[in-house]
Amino acid sequence: MKSQEIRRKFIEYFVKKQHTHIQSSSLVPKNDPTLLFANAGMNQFKDYFTGKMRAPYERAVTVQKCVRAGGKHNDLENVGFTARHHTFFEMLGNFSFGNYFKKDAIIFAWEFLTEVLKIDPKRLYVTVHLSDDEAIELWHREIGIPKDRIFKKDKDNFWEMGEFGPCGPCSEIFYDHGVDFADPNLSGANLHGGDILDDGLRYVEIWNLVFMQYEKRPDGTFNLPSPCIDTGMGLERLAAVMQGKYWNYDTDCFSPLIQKIAELTGKESGDPACVASMRVVADHVRGATMLITDGVMPSNEGRGYVLRRIIRRAVRHLKELGAGPQAILLPQLVPTVFEILGEAYPENKKSAALAQKFLDLEERKFLETLEQGMRFLEERRSQIKDGRFSGEAAFQLYDTYGFPLDLTEVILREKSISVNVEEFEECMKRQQETSRKSWKGNQSSVGQEELYAIVKEHGASEFVGYEKESIESKLLKVIELESEHGGGDNLALVFKATPFYAESGGQIGDQGCIYLGQEKVAEVYDVKKPVEGLIVHYARRLKPLQEGKGYRLEVDQELRELTKRNHSATHLLHKALTLSLGSHVKQAGSFVSPERLRFDFTHFSAMTAEEMKAVQATTNQMIRKQLPVKIEIMGREEAQKRGAVALFGEKYGEKVRVVAMGDFSEELCGGTHVKNTAEIGYLSIVSESALSNGVRRIEAVVSENAIKRFEERSHILEILEGKLNIKVQEIPAYIDSIRNDLRNAEKEKKRLGEQVQQHESESMFTNLEELQSGVKFKAVKVAASAGGDLRRLSDLFVEKNKDGVVLLVVPAEDGKKFSALLRAHKDLLNMKKSIDCAGFLKQVLTAFNGNGGGRKDMAQGSGEILESSSDVQKFINEIRERFRDSL
Repeated sequence: MKSQEIRRKFIEYFVKKQHTHIQSSSLVPKNDPTLLFANAGMNQFKDYFTGKMRAPYERAVTVQKCVRAGGKHNDLENVGFTARHHTFFEMLGNFSFGNYFKKDAIIFAWEFLTEVLKIDPKRLYVTVHLSDDEAIELWHREIGIPKDRIFKKDKDNFWEMGEFGPCGPCSEIFYDHGVDFADPNLSGANLHGGDILDDGLRYVEIWNLVFMQYEKRPDGTFNLPSPCIDTGMGLERLAAVMQGKYWNYDTDCFSPLIQKIAELTGKESGDPACVASMRVVADHVRGATMLITDGVMPSNEGRGYVLRRIIRRAVRHLKELGAGPQAILLPQLVPTVFEILGEAYPENKKSAALAQKFLDLEERKFLETLEQGMRFLEERRSQIKDGRFSGEAAFQLYDTYGFPLDLTEVILREKSISVNVEEFEECMKRQQETSRKSWKGNQSSVGQEELYAIVKEHGASEFVGYEKESIESKLLKVIELESEHGGGDNLALVFKATPFYAESGGQIGDQGCIYLGQEKVAEVYDVKKPVEGLIVHYARRLKPLQEGKGYRLEVDQELRELTKRNHSATHLLHKALTLSLGSHVKQAGSFVSPERLRFDFTHFSAMTAEEMKAVQATTNQMIRKQLPVKIEIMGREEAQKRGAVALFGEKYGEKVRVVAMGDFSEELCGGTHVKNTAEIGYLSIVSESALSNGVRRIEAVVSENAIKRFEERSHILEILEGKLNIKVQEIPAYIDSIRNDLRNAEKEKKRLGEQVQQHESESMFTNLEELQSGVKFKAVKVAASAGGDLRRLSDLFVEKNKDGVVLLVVPAEDGKKFSALLRAHKDLLNMKKSIDCAGFLKQVLTAFNGNGGGRKDMAQGSGEILESSSDVQKFINEIRERFRDSL
């Protein structure tokens, strides 16, 4: 049975059992800072289990995208070398929120496995928590499993969400792969010894049923009023069972990828020397593709760093498979990833082109440094004295050559060498302390528990701002905040209903006023949704407010109108960018306020002036066309079929709000918009810049602010006309002429400077000191004001002194630091193998709180003058002695 059919049968079975089919959440958890990636089916239901939110359905079934490659659940190093470890995998799960419990969960699981999938019951075994006699009896009496096939466990069979919260015993179903796969190291073990987990190779867990019946609190453990069910079963493991395979990599979840990798590298997929690397690449390209198409961008921190590690590990294993130095292969595997997944994740498949672009960029970028990094690694490995690879060198591999620590560890482990991880972490800590920037915390000091309690007591806030901008509403809660904005006390206010839009989807929260009768009692300066279902108004109190009273809430209409124009303009801009640059363009973030808009999008190079002009022209053309803006609520699947664009990496409910602007743009959006594009007036792009690798940012203004910008620029042109005494049309040519004159002047200045430098060097490089063995040494202090190009000076030296070494030192004008260049002729290195300019300079600069680097024949660095100007002479003396000792 193919994996696509298993997925379909699972959903169909539980839908027939009155479960609501819920789409997988994004791999990027929403509103859960405790998780790096979604790693289980229950993640998106966490608040239902904890009781913070009430579930809109009592039963649910999902096929959840999961990644375990960072943090607590990190399977990265095992991937490719064991039968069942993966970065990306799919979790089949059924859930009950206070509806059914143990009996039905057990019956459903057994019925699906043995009747729907027709797995031989004799190959299934069960574990339960040692205290859960009820589960034992259910398995024995209801299902008919002999008690000698039910095993009691302690720690492995009790599930906890965290230190506190819902928890409970669990029951795991294991599949017997047969005696051929028994662990040879456990030949004496047998099932009747009481623990099938003793042989984890033969008996493999395929389904975990969690019976959440308790809640752990600081003051003890209590029964939950409504026990819940949370189950999880790995699709890849189940596919192995259904396809008669032991290794998940031999199933149709991976085999087409492995065949494609073999084709691209010219290797045999069954070659024992290649199989592990092929499995690594197959797994990692699946994981990287799904992460990118769920909105994760490669970077050097957080989720982006984990993604980069996955990609670079895949690239390294492609090289192990003999891929050519310039071969870019990962992007070619993306179509196969989606052929395997079928139509399971249409929102990811739509972004396939984006995944290919990012993988191409990352693979090329890593290949540029991979060879250099390997040379550096081998060089530093040859210097090992205590059996451990230097943590400082491992950090340099990370910082300079882009080698994640685990990649360095894997390469060295093959040579039985460990890394000084403590030293690496210390280097990392120093870098983070140097580069750490201040961050601004949430303006609300309200605890989440307090906010959830409001939702539980009063229900969700009702937003009526699409239709109204002023309503009467009951004040449910007043929360005192620390005063930050002056002019009165700061408050957090919760109303039964509100016309105020809460910050979401890049659009800032509304501003406005609150009235009691005709009297203004508060000014709202921001509105947010700190927890699901709750709209909180942050306001300055002007008069006392009382819970339970009715107040009039009025949105600032002028600011709302300006915000609407900017938000609608981002939709037109998004479409225009896609038309001009390609389908890989996806929204990667936005900011919409009354004053301006900011739009972040995926693209891999700076836009040209022509592209900017085309995008702006297309957007303004659609504004002038006076396109009607139509908003509809419809089913998510219907919206997808119509081609409505979803926000990159976002998860939507079964009902979605679709904003269509004529037949030009159609997006899923919860923001406020104009009724006709003509209301926008005009869009003017202010700037286009790089936000991060593969992500660009456009800033623009519309309406009155666009007109204001034109007027300001026009005024500047009028001033230039007057000062330069030329017409506007002549200004560009005039500037080009000035720039050309400046370039010629710079060239002449450089030519004259080189002549002066050559003349000075003739006297500067006299009286060389002979160290020994015919090697000559010259140290020169160069004034900061006349330092010029140190490399050029060193060129002049080595041209005339093939047996010489030169040290050029430039003390800073402030007397606190100095820079240095150390160089030896390459012919000298061939005669004296012990000479190492980079090594000598780096070692000596350490004593001066400095650092340096380079090659054996030339290196540069800088240090600090710690006590007095004589430190520079001490530095020169140290370098001289290093050379003398090496000879």
